[in-house]
Formats: sequence, structure tokens, C-alpha cells
Amino acid sequence: MDIEKISFGVITRSLTQLSPIKDFLENAQKYGHTINHLIIGYNSYVDPKIINQLKSYCQITTVQRGNSPYLVESMKKIGLTGNEIETIIGTPHLKKYGMVAYGTSRNYVLLTAIFKEIDFLMYFDSDIYPKILVGQENGEYFFQEIDFVGNHLKFLRTTNDIVVTSSDYTGYYIIPKMNFPYLRELLFGLQKEDRFYYINSVDTPVVRNCCLKNIFNTNKILGGNQAIDLRKFALIPPFYSTTLVMDDECFLGRGEDTLFGPIIYSFDGRCVDIDLLIFHDCFGDFPNKPDISIKKNLDRFYYACMGWIIRNPFFNWIRKEYFDEAEKIDYKERLEALKIGSKSAAEYFSDERFLKMPEAFKKSYGKLPQDIKHFHKLINAWNKMKFLLKK
Repeated sequence: MDIEKISFGVITRSLTQLSPIKDFLENAQKYGHTINHLIIGYNSYVDPKIINQLKSYCQITTVQRGNSPYLVESMKKIGLTGNEIETIIGTPHLKKYGMVAYGTSRNYVLLTAIFKEIDFLMYFDSDIYPKILVGQENGEYFFQEIDFVGNHLKFLRTTNDIVVTSSDYTGYYIIPKMNFPYLRELLFGLQKEDRFYYINSVDTPVVRNCCLKNIFNTNKILGGNQAIDLRKFALIPPFYSTTLVMDDECFLGRGEDTLFGPIIYSFDGRCVDIDLLIFHDCFGDFPNKPDISIKKNLDRFYYACMGWIIRNPFFNWIRKEYFDEAEKIDYKERLEALKIGSKSAAEYFSDERFLKMPEAFKKSYGKLPQDIKHFHKLINAWNKMKFLLKK
């Protein structure tokens, strides 16, 4: 019987600290799992001292977005053309703006795992930890360590059609508590109206005192808490996300993980939420309560909003394409709400960046045909790659 090869996958702009990668590697050791590989997809810099320390745990491969001779040569070797390679890992906004689409970034790691013949690829983000926030009392927070690798493998090994396992997070929500006039309209324009009550009312972190209880099929995959069974190669699509250049700035559409799910189902695969809400320190200073008036938090909110605006046209299209029950989106109604909400946000935060949102909304819908065309090219190149690899 062949030994299963497990790899962790991490995406970061630069690697300058051991945590949380070391936390996950030690968590795997604690529960008796051998991690064969760590694949780090980075943009600008990796600290060689950090890499040397991580080598004591497993084999390390670093892959730089926009500069990966290994991937280019691997795809050329099996017979992909230059144009097909560019479609899969091209980074058109890297040189000028230093930006790479989230989907492309994940594909750098995914492809490396495929060519390294990894069996299971497990993604976690650089602000995620292998533990669950289980409660708080008198200002003190309590965590429970969990078997991250084992719990994902338990489900991936169960049936032949489970391709991805994922789950949400404990910790603070990615948007701090806030309230201002026409917040509801802003969220409606962003297609986030279901979060209005939470954002308006809740300033405590998500806690969970149990796990693995509420298991269900899902289309919503979280990129920082995700495992992929690469043995089910025929069922695995590429990641995909959109971008928008406006006012000489490149904005990244969110949701490369969200878009991954519907495509897997179209390939007759299945995604499962395993109810393993690992801890997300999304503001980097837990347990401090996130304050929207702090610049870094306001920046995060602004770019999250722009990311949803840029994602939504393609997100709506793909759900309609693959799921008949997808909600009907009233373009004009949401645009008018966004105009009202973004103007109010700009006034409330004294930040004129929010006034860009309606224009970004219109431009994103305007470039939808171009995005769909690129998506089909990506799927065709990816399917050709899979065919060539099976030969």
C-alpha cells in the first residue's frame, strides 16, 4: 500500500515569522501525522532563517507568484502551450501594481502540490491557528487544541465524491461592529444584507465549545481552513477570482474559495463543512476588540467591500449557471442602495474612497463578459492539463 503524502499550503505576501506554520506542524506531530511537504506561495520575500527552521519538520517548497520556473517547466514538459500556461498562472497586474488575483495565488500552491504528487493538500492562512476559541470569562479567553489534519482526513477518506472539507472560524468576524445611517443599504448593495444585524449588534468573538457535530454539504468553502483530496484529481477544478483596475489601483475580487465550490459540484464532486471552527486572528491583535475607527481596520473594511463588489457579478453568474435555485439579483436596486450607503459611509468615516464603490459596481458588471471568457479559457487549459497528466 502506498504511503499517503500530505502537504500544507500557505499563501503570504512575505514570510518573516514562524507562527502559525510552526503551530500547524507541531499540531500534526502531536496527533501522529507525518507532513511530507510544506508549500509556501509568496509574493516578495521569504526569510531564509525561517525556512531553515521549518526544514526540520518537513520538505519545503517556496513558489513565487509570477516567477516559478518549476511550474512553467512542469507544464511545458507535459505539453501545454505558452498561452495555456499564461492562462493558468499569468499575473498581468503584478509588475505595475504588485497584485495577483487570489485565485491565481491559490493555483500556484495547488499546481505545485499536483506536480509533487501530493495526496492531500491542506490550506491555512497566515492568521489562522489549529485551535478553537471555546469561551471567555472575566476577560480571559480559553482555547482547545484540535487534531486539524486528522479531522479533515476523517471525512476526505470517507467516500469517493468528497473532494474538499472546510469550515468557518472562531474569533472576531472580519468586519468590526459598526452602525451609521444607511449601513443596511450599503450591505444590500454589497450582497451582504444578511450580516446587518450581526455587524450592527455584535462586538464579541465567535466561540464554540464543541466540534464535528453539525456536518453538512456546502458550497461555501473557506480558504484558510480547507483540505483537498488530490487523489480525486478528475473532480478538481482550478481556483478563480476576478480583479478590477480603477483610478490606477488594482483591486482584488474576493471569493476564490467561494467560487471553488460550485465548480466542484459541476464536476460531480462534493464539499463538506466538517464543523471545525479553528481560530482566526483576523485583526492581528486578539483579544483586543476590533475598532472600526482604527485605520488598519477601516482599510480592511474598505477593501473587503471592494472585493465583494468586484466578486459579485461573476459570483451571481456562476451560481445561476450551475444552480437553478440561485437568487435573482436586481442590479438597479442594489446599485441605488450602494450609492446611498457608500455616500453615507464616506461622510461617516470622512473617507472619500467609499465614493468609488458605485463606479466599481458598474465597471465590474461591465467586464463580466470578459471575466466569463477568461474563466472558460482557464477551465479548458486546466482540463487539457489534467488529460495530459493522466496519459
